[in-house]
Amino acid sequence: MTLRMDIGEEADKNQDMPEISKHVLSLKKVDKPKKEKARENVSLDLKDLKEEIKFKKERGRICIVGELPRSKQGLGRAPIIVSAVLMIFVLNFGQLIFLGKSRGNEALALAGEAFLSLQTASESFVSGEPGSESILFSQAESLFNAAEEKGSFLLSQNSNWLSEPAKVHSLRNLIESGKLMSEVGQHMGNVRAAFDQFPEEGSITEHLRKASEDDLEPAAAKFKRINQLLDEVDISGTGYEADFDGYRDKLNSLSEIFDLWLAAKEPLLTVLGDKLPQHYLILLQNNDEIRPGGGFIGSYAVAMFNDGRLADLEFKDVYEIDNLYNGFLEIPVPEIRELTDNWRFRDSNVYADFPTTANSAMNLFDIQGGPGVDGVIAINLSAAQAMLGAIGPLEIPSLPKALTAEAFPAVTSTMVEAKSTGETTPKAIVGELIDAFVAKLESPIQHAALGATLLNEINKKQILFYHKDDLVQDFIASVGMDAAIPQLGTLDGDFFMLNATNIGGHKSPYMTNDINHHTEILSDGSIVNSLTLTRSNNFTEHTLAWLKNITAEYGFTSWHEGLEKLQGNAADRTALRLYVPEGVQILNVFGSNHRDDFQLYYDPENDISYYYLDQIIAPGETQSFTMQYVLPWSISDDFESYDFHIFKQPGLKAINYRKTVTAPHHILLSSEPLATESQEETDYIKSGPLKGDESIKLLYRSN
Repeated sequence: MTLRMDIGEEADKNQDMPEISKHVLSLKKVDKPKKEKARENVSLDLKDLKEEIKFKKERGRICIVGELPRSKQGLGRAPIIVSAVLMIFVLNFGQLIFLGKSRGNEALALAGEAFLSLQTASESFVSGEPGSESILFSQAESLFNAAEEKGSFLLSQNSNWLSEPAKVHSLRNLIESGKLMSEVGQHMGNVRAAFDQFPEEGSITEHLRKASEDDLEPAAAKFKRINQLLDEVDISGTGYEADFDGYRDKLNSLSEIFDLWLAAKEPLLTVLGDKLPQHYLILLQNNDEIRPGGGFIGSYAVAMFNDGRLADLEFKDVYEIDNLYNGFLEIPVPEIRELTDNWRFRDSNVYADFPTTANSAMNLFDIQGGPGVDGVIAINLSAAQAMLGAIGPLEIPSLPKALTAEAFPAVTSTMVEAKSTGETTPKAIVGELIDAFVAKLESPIQHAALGATLLNEINKKQILFYHKDDLVQDFIASVGMDAAIPQLGTLDGDFFMLNATNIGGHKSPYMTNDINHHTEILSDGSIVNSLTLTRSNNFTEHTLAWLKNITAEYGFTSWHEGLEKLQGNAADRTALRLYVPEGVQILNVFGSNHRDDFQLYYDPENDISYYYLDQIIAPGETQSFTMQYVLPWSISDDFESYDFHIFKQPGLKAINYRKTVTAPHHILLSSEPLATESQEETDYIKSGPLKGDESIKLLYRSN
């Protein structure tokens, strides 16, 4: 059926249309059931519709001709169509959530085309077609302007078909938001172009600052305005409330990204040497030989950044600087005393709190004659492996084939320990690896692939960063990337931290750690914990065979018994620190030969005592022990919370943990975060790999 819609003021209608056609839709006669049916999609060909649109110039009138099935006649929800246009762009870069229920006028048809342009622009932005998205975002903005012009009658407070002023205001805000979002898209296209076209010479930091001031900061301001506009949008009663709420959540997340950049801008430029060259001490740590603050520091590098460019990078074997110093330095922790009688730079990472370890490393580096630095970066072996997995195999001059992420730890560690490159330069392969890695990063394609991996490894405390500049360090701490441990002696609530140190002189890449921490809240409110630690040495004959095969592929076959032991085919000896709240009362210990195996030491950095255990586990063996203890406080009031924190040691890997809580005489009101599983007679269960520090909060009341 060909349908004609005439929308205009009642007084003009008789003059323009003396004889009412039977095909004219009288909006006043549309009953509620038909309005409900108007929510169903109307099938129209947008291209054909554009050709058939006839716009009468009289104020307040649009005449549209199109083919509508009888079952789908109705006015539709005009404001929702426009809100959908905006939602579609922000929510999922071109994924259609909903496209409105009726295209009943030219304004909405143009808005639909604006959506198509935004969709195509978004796809171009994501796919990486340089410049194309700017044209398409401009086209979308023009279409939004046209939609506003053609739909001006909808924005009139005197409209006799849109009776609620709140809806009119919402529509106006949605159209303005859509146009602003198109402008944001153009800004982001410019930013991407700036990042794709770093200057070959000159200051990169100035290039970044210009991109920020010209585009990122204006985009952030417009995003803030978009949020203000949408705060006043009311779509209640439309059926789209849930979609709109989800859209606002996504929009808020994007807004947080802009806020993060604004906070990060000056610290980042400082780190990159914007005003002054920045020197960094890079600790290359082998966390298959774990230390209290990460892996063993076998090598290090000093890097200089100036104007955003890596101006200098010098790689060194740690023993070069350690062997040049003859002074005596007292070792501050018992674990390292098992390995040496004199403290040196290679053992500077003796604190689980990385800012403390970083200052320790800078201090020892300075004492032993190293140059002054502005910050410390620690990279554990497992993080380097993950980075290699992100960018792909590296061509190393001394190796017969490209080095893969899978082979990386075994090949480099074996060749270093075997001194395959010579007695005086056993770590030459590490220098080759660094050179190959830096060279591969010259490709911009690798930057994006590496970014997510770096963030993941930082969150797992496998890459750590400290800067002496307070502004920079405060920003690092504000985003939770400082790997700091609070002073445990002053911490409120229950907590646990495992800190392991390999003291056997052998690598232990095949050790796994399982932590089971159970809490029971008794009827009188007292709290009893049961901590079970299970550690396994998973090295087997099959492991040794794999090591020999993989290293043979890279040209190494000179295995001997001593090298086999160094690489893991020997009993693992590890010193364990168990940090629990000060003042706990030990009830019992199971699984250890004697209760006296646990020694009590004092940690001055954390102002707390901790339990210490020297554990030896042979290849293929598993050992487990359990400590039961009572906390020095209780839950005594209704609506009192039980708080628990578990802290992860930097560099430690292969940790699984399970936290359970039961309180048969109390009622659990809320939990944060939510439990990962449920079990009868257990109030709360949180389990999985321990990748970083975690906290839980349970709110109880008496039963």
